Amino acid sequence: MKNFFLGGLLIALAGLAVLFFVLDPAEHILFPRCVFYSLSGYYCPGCGSQRAIHSLLHLNMAGVAQNNFLFLPAVLAIAYHFVHPLLNRWFGWKLPNVFYMKNTPWVIFGIILLFWLLRNLPFYPFSVLAPG
Repeated sequence: MKNFFLGGLLIALAGLAVLFFVLDPAEHILFPRCVFYSLSGYYCPGCGSQRAIHSLLHLNMAGVAQNNFLFLPAVLAIAYHFVHPLLNRWFGWKLPNVFYMKNTPWVIFGIILLFWLLRNLPFYPFSVLAPG
């Protein structure tokens, strides 16, 4: 049952990757708009992430940073979470995973809140953090 679930999850992720590669979220109504932005007019920390995924799949790192500056560090953090145990196993290391340290969730939460606040300030240099 677990293999069936993982296989289905991989197929779904591959399908989404193809969808995001082929269609630009900025140009198609198929992709949902941010509810928070629609209601408040302010950008949430995730605003621009769909366009950032599209840019990342096209290896356009400038487009990733332009749409959501926090997206690439988040992708790298997720990759670290999955690669860390593999590296420990392969090389016999016993390095601790920083995501399981006591203050890590608070640091991540603080970074997200600070990003959320700063990207909504209407003056330079913070206006650069707004998507698009």
